[in-house]
This record gives sequence, structure tokens and C-alpha cells, in this order.
Amino acid sequence: MNKLIGILEKEDCDVEDALTRCMNMEELYLELLELFVEDDQIDQLMDAFRQKDAAAVFFHSHTLKGVYTNLGMKRLYELDVPVVEGTREKRQESLAGLEEDVDALCREHKRIVAVIRECI
Repeated sequence: MNKLIGILEKEDCDVEDALTRCMNMEELYLELLELFVEDDQIDQLMDAFRQKDAAAVFFHSHTLKGVYTNLGMKRLYELDVPVVEGTREKRQESLAGLEEDVDALCREHKRIVAVIRECI
């Protein structure tokens, strides 16, 4: 088994589910992880949050929720759900109580990206 996969399992990632989604192709999963570390969705989400654009926050957080699901990143998924649900109606006032949730999501996302980068 690849070193990165073992590390992700220790990071509470459901690698087994992710590999199932990748037709048990470890190489494909690793390629998707490489794409994940290069993706700027989290930065776009943060920019949208700073600009108080609830529709864009919803779009980026919902996109990331799917990415987290497909990559088996359970902790990130769980951190993202309140952001997605809080902005589902795309109203600016819905952003008021989400600052801590968005910050926690961003910190954890960047931490996981750093963990992955160390291994690829």
C-alpha cells in the first residue's frame, strides 16, 4: 500500500470507500489527490466569504463537499456541511454565523493539503 494512503487513513479518511469510487484503482485515487492539492476551490470559497457572496460560498462549499466525499475525507466533509447548509438559500444574511465554520474548514483543508504534499 502506498505511504500516502496509510497516512490518510490515520487522518480519518475513508480510503476504502474512496478506492471503491475509483473502481479500486489506487493509481487513479493518487492522481485525484494530486489534483486536489492543486485545486483552488478553498481559496475561492474564502474570497467569496470575504466578499459576502452567499451564492458563491454555497457553490464552492457544495463543490468541495462532493470532492471530500469522493476522496473519502470525512472530517473535511463534516466541517463543510454547516457551510453548505447555512448558505443553501444563498442569502447574504446567512453568512453572519458562519465565520468560525468557514475558518475551521479552511484550516483543516490546508492542513490536509500539506500532509498530501509531503508524500507526493
